[in-house]
Amino acid sequence: MKKIVLVIVSMILVTVFSNTLLAHNMDYDENNQYMYPLMDTRGEKSQSYKAGIVDFGVLDSIEIDALKGGYGVSAVIRNTGEIVLSDIEWSIDFGKLAKIGNYSSGTIPTISAGEEVVIRSGFVFGIGSGSVTVVAGDFSIVQNYIMIGPFIFLKKGLGNQIKNHDMIVYYRDGDQKTLDPADAYDDASTDIISQIYDTLVTFKGNDTKTFYPCLSTDWSVSDDSLTWTFNLRENVKFSNGNDFTAEDVEYSFDRVLTMGAPESGVDWILGQCMDTNSTTVINDYKVEIKLTESYGGFLALLAFTVAAIVDKDYVEAHGGVVPGEENVWMKDHPMGTGPYMLDHLTRATEIVLNKNQNYWGGWNGNHIDKLLFKTTPNLEERISAIKKGDADITYVPYANLEDVIGEEGIVVQPFNSYNVALLAINTKASNNKFLTDGQVRKALSYAFDYDTAIETALNGYASRLAGAIPNGMPYYETQNDGQPYYNYDLTKAEQTLDDAGYCKDYDVNGTLYRLNGTTMRLFYNTGDSEREMMAVMFRAALDEIGILSSVIAEEWPELLHRMYTTDDWDMIFVGWGPDYNDPDDYISPFIGSADIGQDTYNTGYKNDTVDEKILEGKYSADTAVRAAAYKAAFDIYIEEPPMIFLVQRQYVRPMRDWIMNYSYNPAPSFTWNFYDCYKGGLQLSKCMIKSFLLESFNS
Repeated sequence: MKKIVLVIVSMILVTVFSNTLLAHNMDYDENNQYMYPLMDTRGEKSQSYKAGIVDFGVLDSIEIDALKGGYGVSAVIRNTGEIVLSDIEWSIDFGKLAKIGNYSSGTIPTISAGEEVVIRSGFVFGIGSGSVTVVAGDFSIVQNYIMIGPFIFLKKGLGNQIKNHDMIVYYRDGDQKTLDPADAYDDASTDIISQIYDTLVTFKGNDTKTFYPCLSTDWSVSDDSLTWTFNLRENVKFSNGNDFTAEDVEYSFDRVLTMGAPESGVDWILGQCMDTNSTTVINDYKVEIKLTESYGGFLALLAFTVAAIVDKDYVEAHGGVVPGEENVWMKDHPMGTGPYMLDHLTRATEIVLNKNQNYWGGWNGNHIDKLLFKTTPNLEERISAIKKGDADITYVPYANLEDVIGEEGIVVQPFNSYNVALLAINTKASNNKFLTDGQVRKALSYAFDYDTAIETALNGYASRLAGAIPNGMPYYETQNDGQPYYNYDLTKAEQTLDDAGYCKDYDVNGTLYRLNGTTMRLFYNTGDSEREMMAVMFRAALDEIGILSSVIAEEWPELLHRMYTTDDWDMIFVGWGPDYNDPDDYISPFIGSADIGQDTYNTGYKNDTVDEKILEGKYSADTAVRAAAYKAAFDIYIEEPPMIFLVQRQYVRPMRDWIMNYSYNPAPSFTWNFYDCYKGGLQLSKCMIKSFLLESFNS
């Protein structure tokens, strides 16, 4: 009954909006299609948004145009390129609230250059959303529409044509270094490796605090946190058809430690707590790992790509493992159990991945079949590609995001990354005796204008940082309940200095300064405009509270040499990105002393109790013990900070609004889980129908 009522309503609409039907009277062949050199659309109500497929060496351009209704759906397929297209598949599909009619499809043998073809569905009538899909070779276009009775409606932002509906195209600014997980440390490499390989445990969606089963179905740990037992997933195959077993796990871990990651040094991540005697095969689907020392972040290590599982037989057939040497074959010929597999790779140009038909996760539901990573250093090309829809995702620097914000069909959504900006302070007495005093460092923390730095130096794409552990990482809330301890307050800064006995009592040309007129040198690396802006801004604030300072730029190699091998510096603007998703990767190198093998920035900071708590959190697998340890450490070091915790940078990658089900995860190698994504379009609603009707009546 409901369907009959809706059909009657639709027929009334026909009378209201038009005195004639929009159907064509023409002859169709056996595929329900009609070819003609030029379409005469006089008197017809047609709408279109043209979209061409970018040239990847296969096609020049193909378009869907002149989409019309009239108790059926018709459209024009146009070849605007210079080559003949063959075996073009098309389909017309209908989502529905109510309809009469069926799915239609066909194949066009050829379309010559400059030629057009009309396709038309069988009889259809009703209310609903639908799509026209054209597939030519590896590429496709989907045109979404709304049908109300015999009418077809397209609307910007809703009825857009989706290019390559089963493929995601990512325009990157740089090339990957390697596709061998045993030697990959850069994001450009791990972004691809994580699509091809699996690890024992994983993260899902935007959840950074829960470890989920992957190639391991479950695990347990001994009371002393030294022995871990993993039960492995059965009936898993590598993309080449080989079976996955426990031998592959043992081989993969031992391979990392034996090779020693000669190009990147990434093996240290496993080497913290494992050696080549650690992993033991219990049976085909169970392994035991005995750590050389307990480590609270062990599962986080196993989730990173360095712990990805390779096919033992495949690697052995292609060079095997040579201590201290890279495997050249594995750099460009990956083979994993993940959802995608390598189709082809052209260095500095593109990488194409196809879906792995053997993938244990299956392909039911909405998934992307193909991934194309294009290396495009030219910013203008990347911006043009995302605007035209040739790119689904691209990289645009903060300063240029205004070029794409507000553009039709583009989404610009910032997410908190794990990348942080810091101002390291040299606390060693051999350099500047005033900076050895925690009260002076505390005053400096009050003197930095965090919010202005975010808005000016980082164009608003950053957030406040509470302490050494970034927002989103486990145990972040142990730091002042996740709230910044210091805010910009020059009055508090001056009061702190006054209370510590550092008064304005040193005359410099009629102006009184503190600290005996000692000049605080603020170093940054040449060419980094963000750090330069923050340094200049901080210098002005220091002058207001009576501290002399200077801003000094040095080339990065010279600056690193100064920081690591000398005490001849006061403060240096630095940054840090994650190695793996565990707070030990932050609090230990930032706050731990050289006595426990830390102090990455050579600040010289040392507090025995803080060191003790850092190690307590590091070596325990008990979450309650770790949380208490990190809170105790924070409560001490934040009162005598060896660095100013400036900001947490945001991750921004403009993408087309047809990308569905994307969740950002800041954990390394989990930024892009393309298997969970798909391309989608219209979702019909009563409100949408109402808006279309109002537009039609008003016009």
